[in-house]
Amino acid sequence: MSWWDSLSNLQQILFVLATSATVVMIIFLILMLIGGDGADSFEGDVDVDGDISGGDLFNDEPLSAFSGLRILSIRGVLAFIAVGAWTAYGFVGFLTPWLSIALGVIAGIIAAYLLAVAFRASLKLESTGNIDYHNAIGKSGNVYIKVPKLHSGIGKVTLTLQERFIEVDAITHEDIDLLTGTAIEVVGLENETTLIVKKK
Repeated sequence: MSWWDSLSNLQQILFVLATSATVVMIIFLILMLIGGDGADSFEGDVDVDGDISGGDLFNDEPLSAFSGLRILSIRGVLAFIAVGAWTAYGFVGFLTPWLSIALGVIAGIIAAYLLAVAFRASLKLESTGNIDYHNAIGKSGNVYIKVPKLHSGIGKVTLTLQERFIEVDAITHEDIDLLTGTAIEVVGLENETTLIVKKK
């Protein structure tokens, strides 16, 4: 109690936030490791698609690196609070309160983003080898992110394949851009994970 009383009000608040978020994150991790459904049941309650603009990570629109990331999920918020609060708590004894909080916010945002990237990568690994994109030929879907004309860039389309609703990279050889929401038909494969589509 003497240690607790020696802390400032801000340090006490940050410590409570950090420990609470950390404990909940550990519980989620344990549930995930033992295959509990509880961890996933909370995922998506507050999911917000982080799309910024069209294109893909390696296209001409770098902001779309956020495409498809679940940054504002329960796990993301917990990571933000835990890492941010611990960071601010660590600095508050050496820096001004506002600077410590600012560093904590920055660290929390980075942690939430990296967690979203990690989960997105893990989901891709889970699906690798399970979907045969040859089965997509002849199927219909819709443009999710603009598909540039004449194979000048890569967009994304959504369709149902093998009883899954998926988002896939796509190109087109047509002389017009296929804008978001356009109905398309898959006519071929550019490579193992990129479809060739046309306006339907």
